[in-house]
Formats: sequence, structure tokens, C-alpha cells
Amino acid sequence: MKFYFALIFSLVLGFGTNAQILNGAWRLVEKNGKPVEYEAIKLYSNSYFTYAAYEKDSGQFMEAKGGTYTLNNFSYKEHLDIDSNEPKHSGTTREYLNVLDNKQLTLTNLITGDKEKWVKFDEADNYEMAFCWRIHKKKDEGDAEWRTIEYRPRKTLKMITNSRYQVLALNSETGQFVGSSGGSWSGSSKDYIENVEFFSKDQSNVGKSLEFKRTFDKGLWLHTGKTTKGEDMMEKWHRYK
Repeated sequence: MKFYFALIFSLVLGFGTNAQILNGAWRLVEKNGKPVEYEAIKLYSNSYFTYAAYEKDSGQFMEAKGGTYTLNNFSYKEHLDIDSNEPKHSGTTREYLNVLDNKQLTLTNLITGDKEKWVKFDEADNYEMAFCWRIHKKKDEGDAEWRTIEYRPRKTLKMITNSRYQVLALNSETGQFVGSSGGSWSGSSKDYIENVEFFSKDQSNVGKSLEFKRTFDKGLWLHTGKTTKGEDMMEKWHRYK
């Protein structure tokens, strides 16, 4: 009897933390039995995901999505904040049957029957950086004071895993897609470097490396450097989800 209750307790505990299993970066490798020729990557924090698709060679932007998710037993759900190609999908929920086997995730859409295979290629155990961040304050070149970014449906997020990042700007109330960029990142305890692989607003930024100085203070991430246009920029981000 003691064993039975211990087993039930461990299963319940496991189901409650299942979502964290996805934390990191996943690449779409197969859709409906066919190999995926473009780059399609999802980044996960504990409860939020971002997604981007773009051409591998050119970095030509294709689409971006983002929202909250849950993973329980064999059920996986995404509640979309934004779908760049279909604004009407903002606020909707998609449900999938999931089969999770180590670092491979198979998702079957319960409405359309479409099947996707994803492979995990990056972890999110950098406990200083690997979160979904939301911009809090900003100071551009020429600004005398910090500008506080009000907490509204219009927001800019930055998802970070151990070596990948994606910036996603959106309005979750209206479904308006503002822009997205992303790629890989590296750095030391004081430096942060973004290597741009896609940039929805201006493809000419693909291939650039942006170098920043970074510090942390009272839960805020401050990074300073230059924008893609070479202008001075300072931003403060707080952990979002």
C-alpha cells in the first residue's frame, strides 16, 4: 500500500513538472513524413514558447509565433499570442497528441491530423540567462532619461536558451505582429553577442554580430551596445515567463 501511494505521488509530481522537460531549443525535422528543408525552431521556457521559420541559406524570414503552452501526459496545448501569417489565430488554442522520447517530440494536431517531428538541440540550464524576458526600460541615443515600457498587450519579448535567442514584438490583444529576429548568442559573464540569422524587418541584418555589455541588478538584465543601425542603445529586461 505504501508503494502504491508513493507511486501515485511521484506520477502526480512528474506531471506537474512535465512542461519544464521542453525547456531549450527544438528543430522541426519532419512534417507529415517529409523532411523539412527550411529552418524551423521553437524555444521554450517553463510556460512560454517562441517560434520562427526562415530559409537556411539566405535567412529570408517566413513566419513567427509565440504564446503559452502546457504539456501533460500525452496532451500538448499551445495558446497563441501571435501568429505572424494569421493574425486571426491570436488568442486561439491548438491541441496536440504528443509522444516525447528523450530528445525527440512527435506532435499530432487533433483537428487536422498533421504530424510534426521535433528534435531538441539546445538546453536551457543557464540559470542566469535562459528565460523568456520582457523589455522593461529603454534608453536610445539622444534620450536623457530611461523610458519605461508600460505593461500592455503590446510587448517585446526575448527568449533565451543556452545558445539561441529570439526577439518577438507583438500585440497579443489585436494579433498585430510587429517583428521578430533571432539566431545564436554567446558571451562571458560581462559580454553578450547576438549572431543574427533572421530579421523580419530588414534581411540585410542577417549575418551581423551585435556586441553588448551585460549586468544584472535586482532581477533586471541590463545590456548596452549598438543597434543594427550603429546607434547607442541601452535596455533593461525583466523575467516574464
